[in-house]
Amino acid sequence: MTLKELLQSRAAEMGERTAVIYKDDSISYRELEARVNRFANALAGLGVGRDDKVAIMLNNCPEFIVTFFACSYLGAVAVPVNIFYKERELEFLLRDSDAVALVATPSFAEFFSRIAEKPPLFKWLITTEPYAEGQLFRELEGKGSGEPLDIEVREEDVAEILYTSGTTGIPKGTMLTQGNLFFHADAIIGVLELNDDDRALMVVPMFHGYGITVMLCCFVVGTSFVLLDPFNAEEVFQVVEKYKVTFLPMVVAMYFMVYHHPDREKYDLSSLRIGISGASAMPAQLMQDASGALDITILEAWGLTECSASATIQRMNMPYKEGSVGLAHPGVKVGVMDDGGNLLGPSEVGELVIQGPLVMKGYYKRPEETEEALREGWLHTGDMGYYDDEGYFFMVDRKKEMVNVGGEKVFPREVEEVMYTHPAIAEAALIPQPDAKLGEIPVAVVALKPGASLSEGELVEFLEGKLARFKVPRRVVIMESLPRNPIGKIVKKDLVRMLSEE
Repeated sequence: MTLKELLQSRAAEMGERTAVIYKDDSISYRELEARVNRFANALAGLGVGRDDKVAIMLNNCPEFIVTFFACSYLGAVAVPVNIFYKERELEFLLRDSDAVALVATPSFAEFFSRIAEKPPLFKWLITTEPYAEGQLFRELEGKGSGEPLDIEVREEDVAEILYTSGTTGIPKGTMLTQGNLFFHADAIIGVLELNDDDRALMVVPMFHGYGITVMLCCFVVGTSFVLLDPFNAEEVFQVVEKYKVTFLPMVVAMYFMVYHHPDREKYDLSSLRIGISGASAMPAQLMQDASGALDITILEAWGLTECSASATIQRMNMPYKEGSVGLAHPGVKVGVMDDGGNLLGPSEVGELVIQGPLVMKGYYKRPEETEEALREGWLHTGDMGYYDDEGYFFMVDRKKEMVNVGGEKVFPREVEEVMYTHPAIAEAALIPQPDAKLGEIPVAVVALKPGASLSEGELVEFLEGKLARFKVPRRVVIMESLPRNPIGKIVKKDLVRMLSEE
């Protein structure tokens, strides 16, 4: 099924049943589909057509959903943008994706306005509130026809491009098809045992694959979700109590803050029955504490953007195994492979690899990287792990060097290149350090040029103007020199070890 067929069928079947709740306003399935039709027609009227890329830089809001589905109605491609990006990062994404339009709030549109030379293919800026350089979203939507567009959309068509590190440092556009996204959501629903009486809380960002998955899971079963942004633990409690939320998808940092909030017990959270933890590994103690305090089953999932967000998940009615990320999704194969391309048996550690209808079409405009990631007929994840005799998978390490900050992926090479632009820095490395709240935090280790001086605060201030906040190191360590191997490469594992021994 395509996303267009999904929303059309739900609007026909569910009619006035609530699909989305936002700031106490309810949007029915019929109303949502009508808004998508109008905005799709408005985009078509501007000139947006099949395979055109539409960047979406919005917080969790109905306009995000409308734009995302309108792209599918047009046969266009949605390009969700991380809202923490600064103009430098936004410019890279707009140029690399060949986006013809950007839908944004005025605060994010300001970043676009500061780009000196706009990307050559870029034509339209659409904003959710009045902005001098943009067209107003609601005015465009209001002018659009409510008649469905007669455009064929196929399962193999690319539905979205999500930017990720892939298997190396420079962000790449992961092309996920209509079929990828529907299969992934449909597979998860069976595991979670969701039904149309459930109600989800959408507090994970919708510009992530995780958020897109939660939305599609709700739409596949015909249930509703409450949009909340930004995350605030007390607001989570209020929403759960008010709307009788049953399904709580969050990341580790959110569960950490919910569990430790002093006012948690003041609220009636008895409607909750199930949660998911995704985007980064959840410490076993936090899993035990949070699930006990909320009286729910929390299932941990594992995967990556290249497989539509996840490939394994724990099961509702199967034994919990500490440290396990569960079993492969129905219809998906997950294996363990050595460096020679040979599949390994139980308890043998190797690289986790994936096959199935949820695996990406490839990286946008990067055939060599696509071939490398999809070699031997498997998606190579860069994550190291093993499985036991019962098919449970366990993570042990990463091949990748990226730092996972509460689900946000930080690519060391990108941050290091910016650090090297500081006149005082001679050597620089970004490494992960374990953190109870976020899973990992980025730590900068630098050596200075002779006679130069630099404080931690000065480096952080320098980076904050050039990088999204989650990429900025939370700690700076200054050394006389960084360890290198015989060929001159900085040995990051030695740095990690040195900091762990402090």
